[in-house]
Amino acid sequence: MIGPFSRRSIGAIALAVGILAMILLLSRTNITPGTATPSDLYIVDPNATGIEVGATFTIPAGQPVAGGGVFADVQAALPTPQLVIVDLFATWCPPCQQETPVLRSLAATYGGRGLQIIGISVGELPSTVAAYAERYQLGYLLLVDVNSELFRTAGAGGIPTKLILDADGRVLRVVTGPLTSESASELVEELLPTR
Repeated sequence: MIGPFSRRSIGAIALAVGILAMILLLSRTNITPGTATPSDLYIVDPNATGIEVGATFTIPAGQPVAGGGVFADVQAALPTPQLVIVDLFATWCPPCQQETPVLRSLAATYGGRGLQIIGISVGELPSTVAAYAERYQLGYLLLVDVNSELFRTAGAGGIPTKLILDADGRVLRVVTGPLTSESASELVEELLPTR
């Protein structure tokens, strides 16, 4: 006991003074704030080259589906697609969340014409992705890439990244960043074969 203060009180005061001194010291440090452009929000690896147009992108038959089961079983029950949009995304990613209604609308609008959307959640658990699908009422196929193997196979530099595939799984386009309603419709109208 020192005067009216106990040793514990003096220790707490000394700790608080030390933290305040550190904050003041750091506040004098000149750190210039950066401004992120929309494309910077999703970049994970700026040196990623991406999969080449014309290459084939194959989803393994045993790839887990967010709601249970595996890709081959679910895919066998669906009509053969004419055009596939593979969306590499994450549920925690703000640009991905912003794009989700666009993809949901594309699936509803063009599904009858042969468009298939396959969302592949990167580095997340099936239960997280299934809850996301339920919350946003997603009617398209969602797979999980827990170990990010498909993300690496795609050579993606960030999320969201879309691989646009033809009916044989050949890459027609790679789209980095989120699609807007306008750009998504233009892309599908340009690439979806007419019957």
